[in-house]
Amino acid sequence: MGKNPEMPSKVSKLLKKQKGKCTHCNLFFRENDVLEVDHKIPKSQGGKDLYDNMQLLHRHCHDTKTANDGSPGTKSGCNSAKPKPTRRLEKVLDKWVMRYA
Repeated sequence: MGKNPEMPSKVSKLLKKQKGKCTHCNLFFRENDVLEVDHKIPKSQGGKDLYDNMQLLHRHCHDTKTANDGSPGTKSGCNSAKPKPTRRLEKVLDKWVMRYA
């Protein structure tokens, strides 16, 4: 995956590292899937904001993981003042890009 101004570099690196799969459900990400960056060890439990502590998950997988790991989380904007914009994975001219809905 090359550089694309429409896809954050963090997301691109995680997609490449994970070989296009969600680490929670082990399914491939598809066009129009809603993706979120997750901390493997939640920040609320001492996890660091480092690349090695991050993974890319489907939004519903992120919600499930956060509910099970006991962190309060700010997934899907549920605990934050401003919800994050929804991002969808789309294929444009043979390149994957993140689109904000």
